Amino acid sequence: LVFLSWNGARQVSCGENFSVILSSQGHLYSAGSAEFGQLGNGETGEYFVTASKIAFANSTKFERRAIFVQSAADAEGGLVTDSKDSAKMIPLPDSADIAIGSISCGKNHTIAVEAPIKESPGQSASSRVFSWGCGGYGCLGHNVQADEYTPRLISALRGPLFASNTPVRAAAGAQCSMILTKNGHVYYWGKHRQGTEATMRPTLIDALANNMHVVTAFSAGSQTVFCSTKNAVTVSWGQGTHGELGYGLGKAKSSAKPQFVEKLDKCLVSDVACGYGHTLFLIRDEDEEDKNALKKMKKLETDDVAAFMAEVAGRKIAAGAGDDDGDGGGGKKRGKGKK
Repeated sequence: LVFLSWNGARQVSCGENFSVILSSQGHLYSAGSAEFGQLGNGETGEYFVTASKIAFANSTKFERRAIFVQSAADAEGGLVTDSKDSAKMIPLPDSADIAIGSISCGKNHTIAVEAPIKESPGQSASSRVFSWGCGGYGCLGHNVQADEYTPRLISALRGPLFASNTPVRAAAGAQCSMILTKNGHVYYWGKHRQGTEATMRPTLIDALANNMHVVTAFSAGSQTVFCSTKNAVTVSWGQGTHGELGYGLGKAKSSAKPQFVEKLDKCLVSDVACGYGHTLFLIRDEDEEDKNALKKMKKLETDDVAAFMAEVAGRKIAAGAGDDDGDGGGGKKRGKGKK
C-alpha cells in the first residue's frame, strides 16, 4: 500500500468484502465492496450491467474518507419535526479535522470512535462515535433499519452522561455493535442471537455495570459476545454451536444473558477476538498469580497439531476407501463418524 509508506497504519479491520485502515493521524481509508455503503464515500454507485443485473462502484484501492455527517434533527437538537427534513444529512463543520482513535468492522458495517480530545471552553471532552454501512437489525445505532453511506454521528452516545465517561473503543460483530467507555462500561446495539429482538439503540449492558464490573477487553463475532474485566472475570453470551462461548464440553451452547466462562476465572484477558465459529484470547502472563491461573489451561503444542493433522488425514483416507467399496454407504458412515 503506497500511502502506508508516509502515513503509517494504526489499526486495520475487515468486513466480509471490504476493509478499513486507520492511519497514525487518525484518518480513515477504505476499499472493497460498496453494496451497502460500507466504503463511507457517500454512495453505493449502483448501476445496471444488464437489464436484470446490478453492480456497484466497488473500490480497488484505499482512499481516504473525510466527510462525517449528522441528521438535521440531531443538528437542531431534535427540534426538526418534518420527516423529510429530519432525514437529511448535514456534514459536520469540523469533518476535515476529525481524528479517529478506534475502528471495528462487522459483516457489512463499521463503527468508529473519535480519538480523545482535549477539553476547551464550550466544548465537551466526550469523543464522538460514527457508524456507516448496512443498517440491518439496527446495528448502526440510529433507531432505524436503514443503510448509511457516510460516517454518521450516533446521537444516542452524546450528552451529559458521556461527558465524564467518554467512549474509547469500538467492537463490531456480524450484525451488532459495541463501544467501551472510559469507566469500563459497555454499550450494545444490533443483534447477535437468533430468536431475539434487535436492540435498535445503544444500550448499557447493566448486568456488568450494575455489578461494578470494569470491562477492559471485549469482542463480538457472528453470534457471540465476550467481555473481560480488570478483576479477571470473563463472560459470554449468544449462540456457540461450535463451543466458541467457552462454557466447556457438555455444557450449554447458548445463553441469552452474560454467563461466566469458568475456565478463564482469575485469568487476566488482555485482548479477545471472536470469529465466525471460534474465539481467541490473549492472556497476561507476568507474575506468579498469572502463572497459577494459567496452570489449569490445556496447552496446544506443535506435536499435538501434527498428531491432529495426521489423524484427520487418516480419516480422509479411510473415508475414501469406503467410497471405493461401491456399497453406496460411505457417505452415511462419514456423517455418523463426524458426529
